[in-house]
Amino acid sequence: MKEFVSWGLIDECVTEIALHLKDTEKEFKGVYGIPRGGVILAVMLSHKLDLPYIENIDNINEDVITIDDIADTGKTLKKYKSHPVSEKSYYVTIHEHEQSIVKPDYSVINKGDKWIVYPWETTDSEEIQDYIVNE
Repeated sequence: MKEFVSWGLIDECVTEIALHLKDTEKEFKGVYGIPRGGVILAVMLSHKLDLPYIENIDNINEDVITIDDIADTGKTLKKYKSHPVSEKSYYVTIHEHEQSIVKPDYSVINKGDKWIVYPWETTDSEEIQDYIVNE
């Protein structure tokens, strides 16, 4: 079953993530967004926290927040968390599925078994992850 997420909910979730990050009392120096869904969220979060948007993965370290839209299977987070440059980044997502093999440091919503359609995606998206390339 598809769940269409509104821009309003996205803004609420990014605000909740920003409040959580402030509560950690860590001094973050930038925000990186995992391509595709994380890029828009990274720009939003960078504005809310008044931090620079980091667009190059080579500039990620423990002082940078890495954001993505969803931790579903966890394969994307695993790829980034196992990369020597970005492994110590602080990871946040909007949605998280309990089956994810890698958990973000913080997420806002438990995805359950719904197929999430974000406002930047097409409404006719098929309920498959055709953009994931098996490695």
